[in-house]
Amino acid sequence: MSIFTKIKARYRWFRQRPLGKVLLNKYFIVGFIFVVWICFFDTNNVGQMLRARRTLRSQRQQIEFYEREISQMERKLEQLKSQRDSLEKFAREEYFYLQDGEEVYVIK
Repeated sequence: MSIFTKIKARYRWFRQRPLGKVLLNKYFIVGFIFVVWICFFDTNNVGQMLRARRTLRSQRQQIEFYEREISQMERKLEQLKSQRDSLEKFAREEYFYLQDGEEVYVIK
């Protein structure tokens, strides 16, 4: 018995089973190839979609972070505009401003 006759016999045996009828159906094979192509080889494949979602999530997190920072800065700016003492304190702490005849020593 040659190898081709053995393969043919196994093919017939598999074709008679219910799962074999489905898996060897030409429409199933074409549909399966189409799904594999769309999922892995197309320009908008699964990997691209996952990377895009990850990027979108990180961009949204950055937006939230910067919105919080903006609101904090606006509150701080409003406080600096409303009180002269806080403006002087801010200038001295952040930019090391000093008055005439005054010496400041910065210790780190």
